[in-house]
Amino acid sequence: MKYATVMTKLRAIVVKLETYNDYPKAASNNAKRAIKYKEEKGTTCGTRVGWTRAGQLARREKISRETIARMASFKRHQQNKDVPYDEGCGGIMYDAWGGTEGVEWAIRKLEQIDQKLAEIGERGGVRKSPKAPKSKTPNPRPKGKGTAKGDASTSRGAKVSKADLKTLQKKSDDFNERYKKKLGYGVTVGQLKAVFQRGLGAFNTSHSPRIKSPSRWAFARVNAYLYLVKNGRPQNPKYTTDYDLLPKKHPKSTKK
Repeated sequence: MKYATVMTKLRAIVVKLETYNDYPKAASNNAKRAIKYKEEKGTTCGTRVGWTRAGQLARREKISRETIARMASFKRHQQNKDVPYDEGCGGIMYDAWGGTEGVEWAIRKLEQIDQKLAEIGERGGVRKSPKAPKSKTPNPRPKGKGTAKGDASTSRGAKVSKADLKTLQKKSDDFNERYKKKLGYGVTVGQLKAVFQRGLGAFNTSHSPRIKSPSRWAFARVNAYLYLVKNGRPQNPKYTTDYDLLPKKHPKSTKK
């Protein structure tokens, strides 16, 4: 095994073993509030894992990527976050896992960690900008039917799965909710689908050896596109292949 390959694997292991406690103070306060209620009034809510997590956050202990991923997945319980402590388990356990501030931090942190893993790759082309991987797909602007403009896969014909499409829809909705009014334009799921499919095609020609999933590589390209739309410029100046999908009012749009 080549020395460079060994070092790449070792660096990836180090990244996975790193721990973090840069979560918001509000996340710690949410956990403390849940613990205080449990100690003073008692509750049958939650599991030992949940209360262990609350203790870690309250003491501002460092937590692993695995723990952060579990926090991020607690987003699925968001609809129960406002349930009063004395009326059910939803609110107290959501706070035990850091509440809104903790869960949102975990989602961002998980993406940051995983992008760092992609950055380690020997030939992934993302070292300068983890959010903007280079695309060497031979056909970056494929023709086809629908708003996604066909697919950008190789001969394998990679397509957007229902699960990936659901994620792209959520990314589109969340982005528009936060930035559309301020920017004067937003993104469509059709745009994101096209970017995603181009990423699938690029995966088959050039990607980090640390990234085993075409979808994960394609989502990195989607994140690069969202950064471009939000900031008016790409994080990596070499990322220009998706300018044709930008909203007409965007400063980098080719639709002038």
